[in-house]
Amino acid sequence: MPFLPKYDFDIFISHAHADGREWVDRFCAELVSALHSRLPGRDKPEIFLDEHGLRAGDHVDSTVAGGIKRSALFLAFISPQYLASPPCMRDELESFQNIHGAASDRIFQVIRVPIDGKPPVSESLWVQPDEKGRLVEGLAARLIRLRRELVQLYIAWPGRAAEKDRSRIESEFKAQKFVIRPNIAFNNHSREEDIRSELADSNLSIHIFTSEADPLAERQYGIARELGKPALVVTRNPEEPRSHHLDPSPAIYLGDPNAMSHLIERVNGHLGPSRVPPAESERRVLLLYKPDQDWRYADDLTQMLRDHGAEVFPPGDPYPDPFLNLDAYVDDLRLSAGVVVCWGDASVEWLDGVDRKLSVLRMRDKQLGQLTRAKYLVEPPVKQRPPGRNEFVIRREDDLSAFLKAAGVGG
Repeated sequence: MPFLPKYDFDIFISHAHADGREWVDRFCAELVSALHSRLPGRDKPEIFLDEHGLRAGDHVDSTVAGGIKRSALFLAFISPQYLASPPCMRDELESFQNIHGAASDRIFQVIRVPIDGKPPVSESLWVQPDEKGRLVEGLAARLIRLRRELVQLYIAWPGRAAEKDRSRIESEFKAQKFVIRPNIAFNNHSREEDIRSELADSNLSIHIFTSEADPLAERQYGIARELGKPALVVTRNPEEPRSHHLDPSPAIYLGDPNAMSHLIERVNGHLGPSRVPPAESERRVLLLYKPDQDWRYADDLTQMLRDHGAEVFPPGDPYPDPFLNLDAYVDDLRLSAGVVVCWGDASVEWLDGVDRKLSVLRMRDKQLGQLTRAKYLVEPPVKQRPPGRNEFVIRREDDLSAFLKAAGVGG
């Protein structure tokens, strides 16, 4: 998860292939490590660094173009080769400038090889290679400023008995692209002023209780009430008496199988318009397929989807079989506008099993129930049930348009 959950990448790295890659890899590894130590919280900054690089005369492909759109900051390694490279100057740098402004303070430059005159964006921060500390401070300051502009959700630290519940709630809301606070893992001896400061900087807080006494949970809940900010109560106690004066609804009982859906709905209801997804966020498609049998068909389908302007979730490494572990895909499903089950050489039992497990997930979770679904059938099975509501069958490329239109994906 990137430091800025609104984006897929915190920093886009732009460099000239002709200058060589090894130095860039080493510099970026050290930079990410230094930034991670400098930034608050546990989220490690994510960078986009094209694996293959661009040679003179190459055009920026859809993966790189998408990386530029989905990155918060732009870091260029300037050299004479960079300045002479159309892909670097006219495609990557100009594309970012078109989005954020010609002299945007989101652009940073390292003068990797001496050049004549000033760098291309002289108004923004530029440094020499040996000024890495100055670069880290500049990047960190800009990332922190951008993070403060996002919705801040405080998930209170409970006693030991409820730590697993907190981890589950944190994972759910990170998938929803919230900034999670506090940046400090509070314990029973933490200073009140630190707790108060973190709560004051948050838009809303969630407090977790069990049937046992929990002094730390009580302290945080009491401070939240004093500050007059919305504070939601989730509990393992079916007779939980607590409720916040700004939210008269009963506490959310974690024993309820739909507890997370209720909590997400309650949070979004409190935050209202501030939770509208950003205009520049991508709506993507997730593919589910049997990795050892249908990967070729999935690769063909990925290319067809991209030709239609759709963003496709890249497969994980390793790619778990969704028939064996569909839960591994829940976070990606939450970030998707549509999901396609790709079937060719796998058994009919595999197809039916994944379809059934996906239906169970959709019934269990209101958000997943809104997903647009499709099956990509290389050859239709002998027995095939009719498609359900908001579900499509894809057998050839012409069938993609209706699915993508329903999902709101692509051009």
